[in-house]
Amino acid sequence: MAEPEIGEVLKDITADVQTIIRGEVELAKAELIPQVKSAGIGAGLFGAAGYLAVQAATLLFICGGLALSALYQGVVPLIWAFVLGFLTLAVVLLVVAGILVLIGKGKFSFSGAPKTVDEANRSVAAVTGAVAQGNANVKAIVAGAPRPVPGEANPAVRP
Repeated sequence: MAEPEIGEVLKDITADVQTIIRGEVELAKAELIPQVKSAGIGAGLFGAAGYLAVQAATLLFICGGLALSALYQGVVPLIWAFVLGFLTLAVVLLVVAGILVLIGKGKFSFSGAPKTVDEANRSVAAVTGAVAQGNANVKAIVAGAPRPVPGEANPAVRP
């Protein structure tokens, strides 16, 4: 039986490692794409909250502040009526912006990629085991033992 050349073995190992890495990348993509989409929605909600806060501050502060100031005029002097009117609107707008931030924050939760991590750990363990097996085979061959046949148990390797 002809033994494979070292070049062929290295070529096969390189192809296998490339296949494993491509599979890991595809698994990571499959797990992370939905999370990234959710994060994009959360970012959009944060942007919407900021935009609405600026627009509301501009329009409502002017219109609502003046309207509330007219209501407060009967209770307090004119300058304090303006202060209380605009202060009331500021509190309301901050509460609305806070609610939008809390909704957007809920969209930024990441659970990680547990399947990818598990698969990567198993791949590392398999490669480590194969390297240890190869080292043991080389040591056995150097010591004068016959070359091991693939698929058979190797007596030179201790489990």
